[in-house]
Amino acid sequence: MSLYANSYSIRHKYLIDGYDLRSFRSVVVGLTLSGTAPLWIGIFIGAIIGGLAEIWGISNSDVLLKLSKWEDRLFINCIAIAIGAGAVLLYGLGALGVSFHFGIKPDYVIGVALGGAIFGTGVAVSGYVPGTEWMALGEGRREAIYAVFGGLLGAASWTVVYQSSVGQWLVGTFNLGQVYLAGKAGTDLDTGFLVAIVWAALMFGVAYYLPRYSGGKSCVYMATHPSREMTQVELREQQETAKSLTKGSAMPVGDNDHLAYSANNHWAPKSDLRWLLTFVGVIIGAVVVLEMFLHQIFGESTTYSWVVGYLWLPSYSYSQLVFKTIGWEPYSDIGTLFGAFLAAVFVSRRFQAFNRWIPSTWQARFGASELTRDIGVFIGSYLVLFGARMAGGCASGHILSGDLQMALSSIEFFAIVTASLLITGRLLYGGTKGVKSK
Repeated sequence: MSLYANSYSIRHKYLIDGYDLRSFRSVVVGLTLSGTAPLWIGIFIGAIIGGLAEIWGISNSDVLLKLSKWEDRLFINCIAIAIGAGAVLLYGLGALGVSFHFGIKPDYVIGVALGGAIFGTGVAVSGYVPGTEWMALGEGRREAIYAVFGGLLGAASWTVVYQSSVGQWLVGTFNLGQVYLAGKAGTDLDTGFLVAIVWAALMFGVAYYLPRYSGGKSCVYMATHPSREMTQVELREQQETAKSLTKGSAMPVGDNDHLAYSANNHWAPKSDLRWLLTFVGVIIGAVVVLEMFLHQIFGESTTYSWVVGYLWLPSYSYSQLVFKTIGWEPYSDIGTLFGAFLAAVFVSRRFQAFNRWIPSTWQARFGASELTRDIGVFIGSYLVLFGARMAGGCASGHILSGDLQMALSSIEFFAIVTASLLITGRLLYGGTKGVKSK
Protein backbone atom coordinates (compact mmCIF):
# COMPACT_ATOMS: atom_id res chain seq x y z
CA MET A 1 0.00 0.00 0.00
CA SER A 2 1.14 3.54 -0.64
CA LEU A 3 3.01 5.27 2.17
CA TYR A 4 0.75 6.61 4.94
CA ALA A 5 -2.31 4.97 3.32
CA ASN A 6 -4.90 3.75 5.76
CA SER A 7 -7.34 1.01 4.86
CA TYR A 8 -10.61 1.13 6.66
CA SER A 9 -14.16 0.05 6.00
CA ILE A 10 -16.93 2.55 6.53
CA ARG A 11 -20.58 1.69 6.58
CA HIS A 12 -23.58 3.71 7.68
CA LYS A 13 -26.74 2.44 9.30
CA TYR A 14 -29.98 4.32 8.85
CA LEU A 15 -33.33 3.44 10.35
CA ILE A 16 -36.59 4.47 8.72
CA ASP A 17 -39.88 3.14 10.13
CA GLY A 18 -37.95 0.48 12.01
CA TYR A 19 -36.22 -0.98 8.96
CA ASP A 20 -32.46 -1.38 8.71
CA LEU A 21 -31.38 0.05 5.36
CA ARG A 22 -27.88 -1.37 5.49
CA SER A 23 -28.90 -4.64 3.88
CA PHE A 24 -31.14 -2.75 1.45
CA ARG A 25 -28.23 -0.63 0.31
CA SER A 26 -26.05 -3.70 -0.10
CA VAL A 27 -28.64 -5.24 -2.39
CA VAL A 28 -29.09 -2.06 -4.40
CA VAL A 29 -25.43 -1.37 -4.83
CA GLY A 30 -24.52 -5.05 -5.15
CA LEU A 31 -20.92 -4.46 -4.13
CA THR A 32 -19.19 -6.13 -1.22
CA LEU A 33 -15.67 -7.30 -0.64
CA SER A 34 -14.07 -9.17 2.21
CA GLY A 35 -10.34 -8.51 2.42
CA THR A 36 -8.40 -7.36 -0.61
CA ALA A 37 -7.89 -8.50 -4.16
CA PRO A 38 -4.67 -10.35 -5.14
CA LEU A 39 -1.72 -8.09 -5.81
CA TRP A 40 -1.37 -9.25 -9.40
CA ILE A 41 -4.68 -7.53 -10.19
CA GLY A 42 -2.61 -4.34 -10.09
CA ILE A 43 -1.07 -5.31 -13.44
CA PHE A 44 -4.46 -5.00 -15.14
CA ILE A 45 -5.34 -1.78 -13.30
CA GLY A 46 -2.02 -0.25 -14.36
CA ALA A 47 -2.43 -1.49 -17.94
CA ILE A 48 -5.81 0.21 -18.30
CA ILE A 49 -4.55 3.54 -16.99
CA GLY A 50 -1.24 3.30 -18.85
CA GLY A 51 -2.90 2.48 -22.15
CA LEU A 52 -5.50 5.22 -21.92
CA ALA A 53 -2.96 7.83 -20.78
CA GLU A 54 -0.64 6.87 -23.66
CA ILE A 55 -3.46 7.64 -26.09
CA TRP A 56 -3.91 10.96 -24.30
CA GLY A 57 -0.27 11.69 -25.15
CA ILE A 58 1.20 12.47 -21.72
CA SER A 59 3.95 9.84 -22.07
CA ASN A 60 5.55 12.31 -24.48
CA SER A 61 7.73 14.55 -22.28
CA ASP A 62 7.13 17.53 -24.56
CA VAL A 63 3.52 17.68 -23.34
CA LEU A 64 4.55 18.46 -19.75
CA LEU A 65 7.39 20.69 -20.89
CA LYS A 66 4.84 22.75 -22.85
CA LEU A 67 2.62 22.76 -19.77
CA SER A 68 5.49 24.36 -17.84
CA LYS A 69 5.36 27.17 -20.43
CA TRP A 70 1.55 27.27 -20.07
CA GLU A 71 1.25 26.52 -23.79
CA ASP A 72 -0.51 23.14 -23.60
CA ARG A 73 -2.77 22.44 -20.60
CA LEU A 74 -3.76 18.89 -21.64
CA PHE A 75 -2.64 17.36 -18.34
CA ILE A 76 -4.67 19.85 -16.29
CA ASN A 77 -7.76 19.32 -18.43
CA CYS A 78 -7.58 15.54 -18.35
CA ILE A 79 -6.72 15.14 -14.68
CA ALA A 80 -9.53 17.53 -13.67
CA ILE A 81 -12.09 15.35 -15.45
CA ALA A 82 -10.76 12.21 -13.75
CA ILE A 83 -10.73 13.87 -10.32
CA GLY A 84 -14.25 15.24 -10.61
CA ALA A 85 -15.84 12.05 -11.91
CA GLY A 86 -13.95 9.86 -9.46
CA ALA A 87 -14.80 11.99 -6.42
CA VAL A 88 -18.55 11.81 -7.04
CA LEU A 89 -18.40 8.08 -7.70
CA LEU A 90 -16.21 7.35 -4.65
CA TYR A 91 -18.17 9.34 -2.10
CA GLY A 92 -21.53 8.55 -3.65
CA LEU A 93 -20.92 4.81 -3.30
CA GLY A 94 -19.30 5.35 0.10
CA ALA A 95 -22.41 7.15 1.35
CA LEU A 96 -24.47 4.15 0.20
CA GLY A 97 -22.35 1.87 2.35
CA VAL A 98 -19.81 0.46 -0.06
CA SER A 99 -16.44 -0.28 1.58
CA PHE A 100 -13.29 1.29 0.17
CA HIS A 101 -9.59 1.18 1.04
CA PHE A 102 -9.14 4.91 1.43
CA GLY A 103 -5.65 6.38 1.39
CA ILE A 104 -5.86 10.04 2.42
CA LYS A 105 -2.30 11.15 3.08
CA PRO A 106 -1.47 13.24 6.15
CA ASP A 107 -0.88 16.92 5.58
CA TYR A 108 2.47 17.77 7.19
CA VAL A 109 2.32 21.24 5.75
CA ILE A 110 6.01 22.17 5.39
CA GLY A 111 7.20 18.80 4.08
CA VAL A 112 4.36 18.51 1.57
CA ALA A 113 4.93 22.06 0.33
CA LEU A 114 8.70 21.66 -0.03
CA GLY A 115 8.29 18.26 -1.66
CA GLY A 116 5.76 19.73 -4.08
CA ALA A 117 8.08 22.59 -4.99
CA ILE A 118 10.95 20.19 -5.69
CA PHE A 119 8.63 17.89 -7.63
CA GLY A 120 7.31 20.70 -9.84
CA THR A 121 10.83 21.90 -10.59
CA GLY A 122 11.82 18.38 -11.61
CA VAL A 123 8.82 18.01 -13.91
CA ALA A 124 9.70 21.28 -15.67
CA VAL A 125 13.22 19.96 -16.31
CA SER A 126 12.47 16.34 -17.22
CA GLY A 127 8.96 16.49 -18.64
CA TYR A 128 8.05 13.40 -16.62
CA VAL A 129 6.19 12.33 -13.50
CA PRO A 130 6.81 8.84 -12.06
CA GLY A 131 3.90 7.23 -13.91
CA THR A 132 4.69 8.74 -17.29
CA GLU A 133 8.27 7.48 -17.01
CA TRP A 134 6.92 3.91 -17.14
CA MET A 135 4.57 4.88 -19.97
CA ALA A 136 7.48 6.40 -21.90
CA LEU A 137 9.47 3.19 -21.47
CA GLY A 138 6.50 1.29 -22.86
CA GLU A 139 6.39 3.75 -25.74
CA GLY A 140 10.07 2.99 -26.39
CA ARG A 141 11.49 6.42 -25.53
CA ARG A 142 15.22 6.18 -24.90
CA GLU A 143 15.43 9.17 -22.58
CA ALA A 144 13.04 7.43 -20.18
CA ILE A 145 15.84 5.02 -19.23
CA TYR A 146 17.79 7.93 -17.74
CA ALA A 147 14.62 9.19 -16.08
CA VAL A 148 14.17 5.90 -14.23
CA PHE A 149 17.78 5.85 -12.99
CA GLY A 150 17.50 9.47 -11.87
CA GLY A 151 14.29 8.58 -10.06
CA LEU A 152 15.93 5.67 -8.24
CA LEU A 153 18.71 7.95 -7.00
CA GLY A 154 16.13 10.54 -5.89
CA ALA A 155 14.17 7.93 -3.95
CA ALA A 156 17.40 6.66 -2.37
CA SER A 157 18.33 10.19 -1.30
CA TRP A 158 15.02 10.66 0.51
CA THR A 159 15.48 7.27 2.20
CA VAL A 160 18.73 8.58 3.69
CA VAL A 161 17.30 12.00 4.58
CA TYR A 162 14.15 10.55 6.15
CA GLN A 163 15.82 9.15 9.26
CA SER A 164 17.86 12.29 9.84
CA SER A 165 16.67 15.04 12.16
CA VAL A 166 15.81 17.15 9.10
CA GLY A 167 13.67 14.42 7.58
CA GLN A 168 11.82 13.76 10.82
CA TRP A 169 11.21 17.47 11.26
CA LEU A 170 9.73 17.73 7.76
CA VAL A 171 7.22 14.92 8.28
CA GLY A 172 6.44 15.77 11.90
CA THR A 173 6.12 19.56 11.97
CA PHE A 174 2.69 21.16 11.46
CA ASN A 175 1.21 17.74 10.73
CA LEU A 176 -2.56 18.16 10.44
CA GLY A 177 -3.16 14.45 10.00
CA GLN A 178 -5.46 12.74 7.52
CA VAL A 179 -8.03 15.38 6.68
CA TYR A 180 -10.13 16.07 3.61
CA LEU A 181 -12.49 18.80 2.55
CA ALA A 182 -15.37 17.39 4.59
CA GLY A 183 -13.40 16.87 7.80
CA LYS A 184 -11.35 14.10 9.34
CA ALA A 185 -10.67 11.14 7.08
CA GLY A 186 -13.20 8.36 7.39
CA THR A 187 -16.00 10.39 8.94
CA ASP A 188 -19.41 11.48 7.64
CA LEU A 189 -19.35 10.23 4.05
CA ASP A 190 -22.82 11.68 3.43
CA THR A 191 -21.38 15.16 3.90
CA GLY A 192 -18.39 14.02 1.88
CA PHE A 193 -20.68 13.19 -1.03
CA LEU A 194 -22.24 16.67 -0.96
CA VAL A 195 -18.82 18.28 -0.88
CA ALA A 196 -17.71 15.97 -3.72
CA ILE A 197 -20.52 17.31 -5.92
CA VAL A 198 -19.23 20.87 -5.42
CA TRP A 199 -15.63 19.70 -5.92
CA ALA A 200 -16.58 17.90 -9.13
CA ALA A 201 -18.38 20.99 -10.44
CA LEU A 202 -15.17 22.97 -9.88
CA MET A 203 -13.04 20.32 -11.62
CA PHE A 204 -15.41 20.05 -14.58
CA GLY A 205 -15.45 23.83 -14.80
CA VAL A 206 -11.65 23.86 -15.06
CA ALA A 207 -11.75 21.20 -17.79
CA TYR A 208 -14.53 22.97 -19.67
CA TYR A 209 -13.36 26.57 -19.51
CA LEU A 210 -9.56 26.34 -19.30
CA PRO A 211 -8.27 26.51 -22.88
CA ARG A 212 -5.98 23.67 -23.79
CA TYR A 213 -3.75 25.90 -25.90
CA SER A 214 -2.59 29.40 -25.21
CA GLY A 215 -4.82 31.68 -27.26
CA GLY A 216 -7.51 29.01 -27.73
CA LYS A 217 -11.09 28.71 -26.51
CA SER A 218 -11.51 25.61 -24.31
CA CYS A 219 -10.60 21.96 -24.03
CA VAL A 220 -13.71 19.88 -23.47
CA TYR A 221 -15.89 22.21 -25.52
CA MET A 222 -13.73 21.67 -28.56
CA ALA A 223 -13.59 17.93 -27.96
CA THR A 224 -17.35 17.44 -27.79
CA HIS A 225 -18.79 20.13 -30.03
CA PRO A 226 -17.75 19.36 -33.62
CA SER A 227 -19.93 22.14 -35.01
CA ARG A 228 -17.65 24.87 -33.66
CA GLU A 229 -14.79 25.96 -35.86
CA MET A 230 -11.26 25.95 -34.49
CA THR A 231 -9.42 29.24 -34.32
CA GLN A 232 -6.27 29.60 -36.39
CA VAL A 233 -4.20 29.33 -33.21
CA GLU A 234 -5.95 26.12 -32.17
CA LEU A 235 -5.71 24.63 -35.64
CA ARG A 236 -1.99 25.29 -35.86
CA GLU A 237 -1.29 24.02 -32.35
CA GLN A 238 -3.40 20.91 -32.84
CA GLN A 239 -1.58 20.04 -36.04
CA GLU A 240 1.80 20.61 -34.36
CA THR A 241 0.74 18.41 -31.44
CA ALA A 242 -0.35 15.58 -33.74
CA LYS A 243 3.02 15.70 -35.50
CA SER A 244 5.02 15.83 -32.28
CA LEU A 245 3.20 12.82 -30.84
CA THR A 246 4.43 10.61 -33.68
CA LYS A 247 7.82 12.25 -34.28
CA GLY A 248 10.55 9.63 -34.14
CA SER A 249 8.10 6.75 -34.29
CA ALA A 250 9.32 3.47 -35.73
CA MET A 251 5.76 2.82 -36.89
CA PRO A 252 4.74 5.79 -39.06
CA VAL A 253 1.02 6.30 -39.51
CA GLY A 254 -0.14 5.52 -43.04
CA ASP A 255 -2.96 7.15 -44.94
CA ASN A 256 -5.20 4.15 -44.39
CA ASP A 257 -4.46 3.79 -40.68
CA HIS A 258 -7.68 5.40 -39.58
CA LEU A 259 -7.49 4.42 -35.90
CA ALA A 260 -3.97 5.76 -35.41
CA TYR A 261 -4.82 8.97 -37.27
CA SER A 262 -7.84 9.54 -35.03
CA ALA A 263 -5.83 8.75 -31.89
CA ASN A 264 -3.17 11.31 -32.77
CA ASN A 265 -5.70 13.93 -33.81
CA HIS A 266 -8.26 13.13 -31.13
CA TRP A 267 -8.61 16.72 -29.97
CA ALA A 268 -9.78 17.90 -33.40
CA PRO A 269 -13.59 18.23 -33.60
CA LYS A 270 -13.78 16.18 -36.81
CA SER A 271 -11.93 13.21 -35.30
CA ASP A 272 -13.88 10.06 -34.54
CA LEU A 273 -12.22 10.14 -31.11
CA ARG A 274 -13.11 13.75 -30.26
CA TRP A 275 -14.85 12.48 -27.10
CA LEU A 276 -11.57 11.02 -25.83
CA LEU A 277 -10.56 13.79 -23.43
CA THR A 278 -13.90 13.69 -21.65
CA PHE A 279 -14.78 10.02 -21.48
CA VAL A 280 -11.30 8.60 -21.00
CA GLY A 281 -10.94 10.99 -18.07
CA VAL A 282 -14.14 9.60 -16.60
CA ILE A 283 -12.94 6.03 -17.17
CA ILE A 284 -9.60 6.70 -15.47
CA GLY A 285 -11.38 8.25 -12.48
CA ALA A 286 -13.65 5.20 -12.27
CA VAL A 287 -10.68 2.81 -12.51
CA VAL A 288 -8.98 4.58 -9.59
CA VAL A 289 -12.17 4.16 -7.55
CA LEU A 290 -12.27 0.49 -8.55
CA GLU A 291 -8.70 0.14 -7.38
CA MET A 292 -9.61 1.58 -3.99
CA PHE A 293 -12.48 -0.90 -3.78
CA LEU A 294 -10.22 -3.85 -4.63
CA HIS A 295 -7.08 -3.04 -2.69
CA GLN A 296 -5.64 0.47 -2.33
CA ILE A 297 -5.16 3.89 -3.93
CA PHE A 298 -3.32 4.27 -7.22
CA GLY A 299 0.31 5.35 -6.77
CA GLU A 300 3.49 4.90 -8.79
CA SER A 301 6.42 6.45 -6.93
CA THR A 302 6.57 4.03 -3.98
CA THR A 303 8.04 1.37 -6.28
CA TYR A 304 11.24 3.42 -6.58
CA SER A 305 11.70 3.43 -2.80
CA TRP A 306 10.87 -0.27 -2.65
CA VAL A 307 13.52 -1.09 -5.26
CA VAL A 308 16.29 0.98 -3.69
CA GLY A 309 15.38 -0.39 -0.27
CA TYR A 310 15.81 -3.98 -1.33
CA LEU A 311 18.86 -3.42 -3.52
CA TRP A 312 20.89 -0.89 -1.55
CA LEU A 313 19.33 0.40 1.68
CA PRO A 314 17.44 -2.47 3.36
CA SER A 315 18.27 -1.47 6.94
CA TYR A 316 17.12 2.15 6.70
CA SER A 317 13.95 3.04 8.59
CA TYR A 318 12.21 4.44 5.52
CA SER A 319 12.90 1.23 3.60
CA GLN A 320 11.45 -0.79 6.48
CA LEU A 321 8.36 1.42 6.44
CA VAL A 322 7.94 0.93 2.70
CA PHE A 323 8.38 -2.86 3.04
CA LYS A 324 5.53 -2.93 5.57
CA THR A 325 3.15 -0.75 3.58
CA ILE A 326 3.93 -1.65 -0.04
CA GLY A 327 0.99 -3.10 -1.94
CA TRP A 328 0.61 -3.66 -5.63
CA GLU A 329 2.53 -0.57 -6.81
CA PRO A 330 5.27 -2.68 -8.48
CA TYR A 331 2.58 -4.63 -10.28
CA SER A 332 0.64 -1.54 -11.34
CA ASP A 333 3.87 0.08 -12.59
CA ILE A 334 4.57 -3.01 -14.71
CA GLY A 335 1.00 -2.83 -15.95
CA THR A 336 1.38 0.87 -16.77
CA LEU A 337 4.43 0.10 -18.91
CA PHE A 338 2.75 -2.83 -20.63
CA GLY A 339 -0.50 -0.94 -21.27
CA ALA A 340 1.39 1.97 -22.81
CA PHE A 341 3.35 -0.44 -24.99
CA LEU A 342 0.18 -2.09 -26.32
CA ALA A 343 -1.46 1.28 -26.99
CA ALA A 344 1.67 2.62 -28.72
CA VAL A 345 1.97 -0.42 -30.99
CA PHE A 346 -1.65 -1.23 -31.79
CA VAL A 347 -3.54 2.07 -31.43
CA SER A 348 -1.50 5.29 -31.64
CA ARG A 349 1.52 3.69 -33.39
CA ARG A 350 3.88 6.01 -31.52
CA PHE A 351 6.32 3.25 -30.55
CA GLN A 352 9.81 4.77 -30.76
CA ALA A 353 11.91 1.57 -30.62
CA PHE A 354 14.37 3.64 -28.53
CA ASN A 355 15.32 5.87 -31.46
CA ARG A 356 17.04 9.18 -30.93
CA TRP A 357 14.48 11.84 -30.02
CA ILE A 358 14.63 15.20 -28.24
CA PRO A 359 11.47 17.14 -27.29
CA SER A 360 11.04 20.33 -29.28
CA THR A 361 10.64 22.56 -26.21
CA TRP A 362 13.95 21.36 -24.78
CA GLN A 363 15.73 21.52 -28.15
CA ALA A 364 14.64 25.11 -28.77
CA ARG A 365 16.27 26.19 -25.49
CA PHE A 366 19.23 23.85 -24.99
CA GLY A 367 20.02 22.55 -28.48
CA ALA A 368 20.03 19.12 -30.07
CA SER A 369 22.69 17.46 -27.90
CA GLU A 370 21.36 14.10 -26.74
CA LEU A 371 23.87 14.02 -23.89
CA THR A 372 22.63 17.37 -22.55
CA ARG A 373 19.04 16.15 -22.73
CA ASP A 374 19.85 12.87 -20.98
CA ILE A 375 21.59 14.75 -18.17
CA GLY A 376 18.58 17.06 -17.87
CA VAL A 377 16.17 14.11 -17.74
CA PHE A 378 18.29 12.40 -15.09
CA ILE A 379 18.49 15.49 -12.87
CA GLY A 380 14.84 16.37 -13.38
CA SER A 381 13.68 12.87 -12.52
CA TYR A 382 15.94 12.88 -9.46
CA LEU A 383 14.11 15.98 -8.23
CA VAL A 384 10.71 14.50 -9.12
CA LEU A 385 11.21 11.36 -7.05
CA PHE A 386 12.98 13.10 -4.17
CA GLY A 387 10.10 15.58 -3.93
CA ALA A 388 7.45 12.89 -4.34
CA ARG A 389 8.79 10.74 -1.52
CA MET A 390 9.25 13.77 0.72
CA ALA A 391 5.62 14.77 0.15
CA GLY A 392 4.35 11.18 0.47
CA GLY A 393 2.99 10.88 -3.07
CA CYS A 394 3.30 11.88 -6.70
CA ALA A 395 1.06 12.75 -9.63
CA SER A 396 -0.71 9.40 -9.20
CA GLY A 397 -0.86 9.07 -5.42
CA HIS A 398 -1.40 12.75 -4.62
CA ILE A 399 -2.74 14.61 -7.65
CA LEU A 400 -4.99 11.87 -9.07
CA SER A 401 -5.88 9.54 -6.18
CA GLY A 402 -5.46 12.14 -3.44
CA ASP A 403 -7.39 14.98 -5.06
CA LEU A 404 -10.05 12.45 -6.07
CA GLN A 405 -10.43 11.80 -2.33
CA MET A 406 -10.37 15.57 -1.70
CA ALA A 407 -7.39 15.16 0.64
CA LEU A 408 -6.12 18.47 2.01
CA SER A 409 -2.51 17.34 1.62
CA SER A 410 -3.07 16.48 -2.04
CA ILE A 411 -4.77 19.78 -2.82
CA GLU A 412 -1.82 21.58 -1.23
CA PHE A 413 0.62 19.40 -3.19
CA PHE A 414 -1.12 20.05 -6.52
CA ALA A 415 -1.19 23.81 -5.95
CA ILE A 416 2.50 23.99 -5.01
CA VAL A 417 3.52 21.69 -7.88
CA THR A 418 1.65 23.84 -10.38
CA ALA A 419 3.23 27.07 -9.11
CA SER A 420 6.72 25.56 -9.06
CA LEU A 421 6.26 24.02 -12.51
CA LEU A 422 5.20 27.32 -14.08
CA ILE A 423 7.91 29.38 -12.38
CA THR A 424 10.64 26.94 -13.38
CA GLY A 425 9.26 26.64 -16.90
CA ARG A 426 9.24 30.41 -17.27
CA LEU A 427 12.85 30.64 -16.10
CA LEU A 428 14.07 27.78 -18.30
CA TYR A 429 12.07 28.15 -21.49
CA GLY A 430 10.46 31.57 -21.44
CA GLY A 431 6.73 32.28 -21.62
CA THR A 432 4.06 31.23 -24.06
CA LYS A 433 4.19 32.08 -27.73
CA GLY A 434 2.02 35.04 -26.97
CA VAL A 435 -0.33 34.52 -29.91
CA LYS A 436 -3.92 35.38 -29.23
CA SER A 437 -6.96 34.24 -31.13
CA LYS A 438 -9.23 36.76 -32.74
